[in-house]
Amino acid sequence: MLSKLRLRRALALFLLISITPLALQAQEQEQRGRYARLLEGNPSPFAAWCFDDTAFAIMKTKFDTMEEACKLSIQKAIEQEQAKYSLKVKNLELRLGTLKKETDNIILIKDQEIKKLEQAALNRPGDYSIWWATGGIAIGVLSTLAIVFAVK
Repeated sequence: MLSKLRLRRALALFLLISITPLALQAQEQEQRGRYARLLEGNPSPFAAWCFDDTAFAIMKTKFDTMEEACKLSIQKAIEQEQAKYSLKVKNLELRLGTLKKETDNIILIKDQEIKKLEQAALNRPGDYSIWWATGGIAIGVLSTLAIVFAVK
């Protein structure tokens, strides 16, 4: 029961928070204002501030100037980010190139060492057939003698 009450309060609070911005936005849209071009001597169709052409030109110029300044600021920020990431990419490409060269050098050194060890293994005498034959004869003689003494 207590959890249902908490859930209802949380739901009410959530709805209140989510609906409030909509009401404020509706009020802002109503207050955006209206405009009309008035010639000298004409009455205003609504209560308003009136500006002459010079004041309007100043406001329009400031608006256009600020818009261009904003565009330039955005363009500058984009160029800075592009330069920063371009530098990072170049550094990573350089690092990749040096690691490839280092790996190639290590592989070359290993291949040379393998060739040296193969050559050393091939230069050693590998014909052990005489020793195998001698060992076989010796074992045969010893086993024959052992069998003869065991049978007597």
